[in-house]
Amino acid sequence: MIGLIGINHNTAPVEIRERFALTDADAVELINDWITNDFVIGGIVLSTCNRIEIYFQTKEEDMQPDFNKLIRSLAAFKHIYTVDQSIFICKSNREAILHMFRLASGLESMVIGETQILGQLKDAFRKAIDNSQSTSILSRMFHKGFETAKKIRNNFLIAATPVSSGAAAVTFMDRCIGNRKISTLILGAGQMAETIYDRLSELEFENVKIYNRTKERAEKFAQTHGNIPCFSENQLCEALDQADLIFVATSSLMPIVTKEEIALRTNTEAVYLFDMAVPRNIAEDVRTLEFAHVYTIDDLRKTPEGEMIGDLDYKGIDNCIEEMVGQFTEWLDASQIRQVINVIQQASDKLLEKELSKLPSQLDAGEREIIEQSDQHLRITFSTAIIAALRDVTKDGKNLQYTEAINKLFSKILESE
Repeated sequence: MIGLIGINHNTAPVEIRERFALTDADAVELINDWITNDFVIGGIVLSTCNRIEIYFQTKEEDMQPDFNKLIRSLAAFKHIYTVDQSIFICKSNREAILHMFRLASGLESMVIGETQILGQLKDAFRKAIDNSQSTSILSRMFHKGFETAKKIRNNFLIAATPVSSGAAAVTFMDRCIGNRKISTLILGAGQMAETIYDRLSELEFENVKIYNRTKERAEKFAQTHGNIPCFSENQLCEALDQADLIFVATSSLMPIVTKEEIALRTNTEAVYLFDMAVPRNIAEDVRTLEFAHVYTIDDLRKTPEGEMIGDLDYKGIDNCIEEMVGQFTEWLDASQIRQVINVIQQASDKLLEKELSKLPSQLDAGEREIIEQSDQHLRITFSTAIIAALRDVTKDGKNLQYTEAINKLFSKILESE
């Protein structure tokens, strides 16, 4: 059984999403806990600024994932003791597969068609593999999802103009301010900072600086981006004082830009801050400063920057994704029915061997040979009849309810013998 629980920019504001955000270490610990407690047999965690999603697989006999149990477990893990479960999306089997394929293709993002989410999914998948937390079925699903994303990009040009939330944030602020000579600061030196800088360069912003807590990373970023001015270590207040447009994109789990730091600015002109991080890196009370204008990733919703420009063949895209989902579910159905057939054959062999062992020991060699030949014929006839009925009743594995019930039935026979 494949399942998914998660929250995203459509179901919960950033104030809620940041409380559920998971670090890499958190993700490993949570899935290990779920595996240890038999909640799941494997899981893959995606935690970004716009969403926290957990894809998982449960045991064959679990007819339906216990979503409420998993949500409560996640909330307790994050020390959240009152949770509105309606903010969670909960999907199983085909719906979960369809969602993952659409997500990889950039169709579930705040910025439709963005390419960054595909890299984030690949990163989440690699980490699950590295920690032995994926399963063969989850791995196959993710690979098929990546294949789908590539096909959508190539055939429907969703990424003809690559967009990401970082680039959209720059475009959004450019539209709000209308001044490309403004002193601009990027806090951070990771992938999001790269994206922000690239978009600033495309729009020909003239005065861009970088700050990173680590001196080596700040200098490396500056050197690879035209030797722009850089700040590091204890120079944060100095960097903030010299900038009127600030993009904050770090992996810090707590605010690094505080009200006190912004209040110390010698420049009392308006300052614009865009917080790209989840959890947020700009303290909430910075908003109380009259001259500080703070924006978050949620401000991109329902703006031109939050939409892909241009006409798209959405019907063609949907048909393509449905086709890829169909290919994967056919493989999954075949895989599941093969498992059931194997269990049926094992159970049949075990039952017949048990009966054969009861034969009188005084039988001569000829009599025993005849019985063993009949036994072999009976095994084949018995298994073939059951397997034929299995394929008919389950529609070649497509009816998961019957497939799982029959698997459970013959597994019990194996366990009891």
